[in-house]
Amino acid sequence: MKYMKKSFTGMVPYHSKLITDGIILNANESPILPPQKVLDEIKTKITNIEFNRYPDMDEIELNKAIAKRYNVKPENISSGVGSDELLDVIFRATLEPNDIVLGFSPSFSMYKVFAELVGAKYIPVFGDENGIFNVSDMIKAIKEYNPQLVLICTPNNPTGQYFQEDEVRKIIESTDALIALDLAYIDFAIKDYYYLGIEYDNVIAFKTFSKAMALPSIRVGYAISNKDNIDMIDAIKAPYSVSTISQIIATTAINNFDLYKGQIKMIVKERERLYKDLKALGFKVYPSEANFLYVLFDDKYNDALLKNKIYIRKFKSGVYRITVGSQYENERLMEVLKNETKSN
Repeated sequence: MKYMKKSFTGMVPYHSKLITDGIILNANESPILPPQKVLDEIKTKITNIEFNRYPDMDEIELNKAIAKRYNVKPENISSGVGSDELLDVIFRATLEPNDIVLGFSPSFSMYKVFAELVGAKYIPVFGDENGIFNVSDMIKAIKEYNPQLVLICTPNNPTGQYFQEDEVRKIIESTDALIALDLAYIDFAIKDYYYLGIEYDNVIAFKTFSKAMALPSIRVGYAISNKDNIDMIDAIKAPYSVSTISQIIATTAINNFDLYKGQIKMIVKERERLYKDLKALGFKVYPSEANFLYVLFDDKYNDALLKNKIYIRKFKSGVYRITVGSQYENERLMEVLKNETKSN
C-alpha cells in the first residue's frame, strides 16, 4: 500500500473469508431464505428490468415502501448500499479533523474506521467488569468530551446488549451532538424505536435488509430521520449507489414484511434455546436481543468446531460470537461442543 497517505498506514483491509461449505455461523446472516412469496415476486419483477438504464438515483419506490412500513413520509427516508454506506456518509458530512466521536466498546468495528477516515478522534466507552454497558457512563463521557457524534448500536454488535427506549432517550437528551442510532438487529428485539429518528432533531436511525430481512446479498440499508438530516445524507451520498435489482428486491421484501414475522420468531426461539444450552455447558454467555450470542470459551472449542466445518466469529483468544442458525445447525454446534467438553 505504498500510495496510502501516512495517517492511514496502520489500517488493514476489512476481510471476511467467503465460506461455501459447512455450517456458517460467523456473519450474523439469517439461516432462512426470504419467504417463498417474496422470492416468486422478485423473479417476476426482475425479468422486466431495463439493464441499459441507470437506477433511480432517488430510490423513489423503495423509499415510499419503507415509509409506508413505518408510517412516515418518503422525505424521512434515504436508502444506501447497506447501512454502512449511510453511516460513512454521516461521518463525512458532519465531522472535521479532531472532532470527537463516542461509542460503546466493543461495538461495530467500522465505526472507528469511519472516524479515522475523516481524521476524527474515536473514544470508546467501555462496559463494567461484566462487559455490560451503562448509560450513565456514556452520559458522563458526553459531558467530559463534548462530542460531535455519539454512536448507539442496539442490540449491540457483537455483545447483543439491548438498550431500553428510556435508556436511549436519556443519552439523546443529554447532548446536542448528533446521535447515530444503529438498529441493524432491532427486529429481533423486544421493541423497535425507529421513530426516535423522527422525534428528535439530533437523531438518525439506521436499519438494514441484511439481518431480519435475510437479504445481505443485495446490500441495502436505510436511514430514518427528519427531512433536514435526510437532505444532508442525500447531498453527500454517491449517485446511483443502490442498483436497480437491489431496489426491486428490497421494495418487494419490505412490502411483504409481515411474511417475515414467523421467521423472526423462530430465530428468537432458537436464540433462547442456544443461550440456555451454552450456559449449561459452563460457558459465559451474554444476554442478547439480536440474532447472535457473545460467548467466552477456550480456543480448543473453536478448534473442534473448525474440524467439523462449523464456523463462528473469533474476536480474540477466548472471545467468540455465534450466529443463531437453524435448529439443525444449532444442534450440530452443541453436539460438537458437548463432545469436546466430555473429552477433557
